[in-house]
Amino acid sequence: MVVSETTSLLQKKFLKIFIFLILIRLGLYIPIPNIDLNIFSQNQTGNSLFGLTKSLTGSTFLGIGSLGILPYINSSIVIQLLTPIIPSLERLQKEEGELGRKQIVKYTRYLTLAWALVLSTGVAFFLIKPVIFNWSVLLALKIIFALTTGSMLSMWFAELITKEDLGNGSSMIIFINIIGGIPANFTGFNSYLGVASANNNIPVQFLIAVGIYFIVVALVVLVQDSYKRINVISAKQLNSNYFDQTANISKVKSSFIPLKLNQGGIMPLVFSTTIVGLLFLPLQFLLTTVFRLDGEILKNLLTLSSVSLNLILVIFFSIFYSLLILKPNNLSDDLTKMAYTVPGFRQGKDTIRYLEQTISRLAFIGGIFLGFLTFFPVILENVFQFSLFKNLTSLIILIGVITDVTSQVEGFLVSKKYEGFKKT
Repeated sequence: MVVSETTSLLQKKFLKIFIFLILIRLGLYIPIPNIDLNIFSQNQTGNSLFGLTKSLTGSTFLGIGSLGILPYINSSIVIQLLTPIIPSLERLQKEEGELGRKQIVKYTRYLTLAWALVLSTGVAFFLIKPVIFNWSVLLALKIIFALTTGSMLSMWFAELITKEDLGNGSSMIIFINIIGGIPANFTGFNSYLGVASANNNIPVQFLIAVGIYFIVVALVVLVQDSYKRINVISAKQLNSNYFDQTANISKVKSSFIPLKLNQGGIMPLVFSTTIVGLLFLPLQFLLTTVFRLDGEILKNLLTLSSVSLNLILVIFFSIFYSLLILKPNNLSDDLTKMAYTVPGFRQGKDTIRYLEQTISRLAFIGGIFLGFLTFFPVILENVFQFSLFKNLTSLIILIGVITDVTSQVEGFLVSKKYEGFKKT
């Protein structure tokens, strides 16, 4: 069987990506210096920051790659948030072209290094110190260096994967980590079936829970593919004589701007969870030392605070991120330059106000949906006493990466086919 040049090139790209992902997974199981991984993981099962890291890496241990791509993702979001605020960054993005883009990438790398240092310092002083007997400043420096190095390597691999033009490197890394963590998520499921078999009970609750889970999966797919059509009309179409041409009426109906319901994907949730994780430890210290709370009251108060703050930040960042990405001002300017208008709204401030309201409302619904995916597994676990997947938000990444890679491969094949036509 003769393999075409395009197929061979595609196979090489997938092989490179596969090797990079394997190297990243290996980093999760290279232990940081002088830490008993089993003791650490047993003592940190209730910690929010450790839980976030574990959900994104798919590992119950603490290796040099445990921070993974998290600092890089947060740094990318911060740079995107700061670009419209800082004139120099906005000028680099709009006016400097490829040189400006490279400069912004450089700033993102520097911020990733700083963010990795902050997170690794938090791990060394707040997570490890209480459970390690031989803790010292030298050991903390070793831990900080190991975790920061692993995070920077993850960033480098993510950029190399992105350069293959078959998907986003950061999303692929999270994707492979979620896949790697699936076997561990079936532990509770197997325990539940074992208890049900011993008691000779028909697992009706199990069937109901699985049915609910697949409904949630279908809902995720529906929301990810949902968008609102913003109809636009060109100046030529506004001419009454143009409407008399019945052959062109279909063109009027097909002109629209698609605005996705969940424009930010998982990014608002990642950013908000990181902030809550960083605020959780000082809040816990404040409640235990200043207010001297303990027991069930402390647990309930921390849970309520975490859930409430998470939900508020998810909605806020969902709206803010959507407005930042879509940029209603620029979108309105582009419509004006192309002589297009939104029916019923004047060009300029009216159009900008309409676009801002529409994007904000869609993002608000998307933020509530992300919050639902975050806390629904807790409800499902309390009602049915088991969980099939502890993190339903991972479904957004799984579905998003699969669709993105599929579309990138199709685009690659089409471009190569077009290049073949040009050569002939």
